[in-house]
Amino acid sequence: MRLSQRLHRVGLVTTLAAGVLVYASCRRSSDAIRWSSKSHEYKSEVLKQPPTIGELKHIEWDGWGWGGQDTTVYLVFDPTNSLSAAAKVGQPGKFSGIPCEVFLVHRLESQWYTVQFYTNEFWGRRNALNCAGSAG
Repeated sequence: MRLSQRLHRVGLVTTLAAGVLVYASCRRSSDAIRWSSKSHEYKSEVLKQPPTIGELKHIEWDGWGWGGQDTTVYLVFDPTNSLSAAAKVGQPGKFSGIPCEVFLVHRLESQWYTVQFYTNEFWGRRNALNCAGSAG
């Protein structure tokens, strides 16, 4: 392979990686702005949810997708801050009060988190990871 081809590939990979980082940074900034301006409304909506045994109170916070591949993020109220360690580590996992394994937990403030599910997984539905929870 010629040097120019190698440099082109390195440039392409670098550009893609930079794009992913910018996208993630923008999403975090957007979440922070949204939370700081409307957290009282979101908190009210979550807290009015009826209690479900064994599950944390939550609402849908964000989502994206295309072509039948949907990713959903939930706003979760965790009164004991049991998700704080998961938010610090940034690793996927199965956490108490959430019906299936999740991709990412992010802390907005004490007791309030966003929880990103894997693509095509939804809280309260039977999917590949069986996220139906205690009600399903």
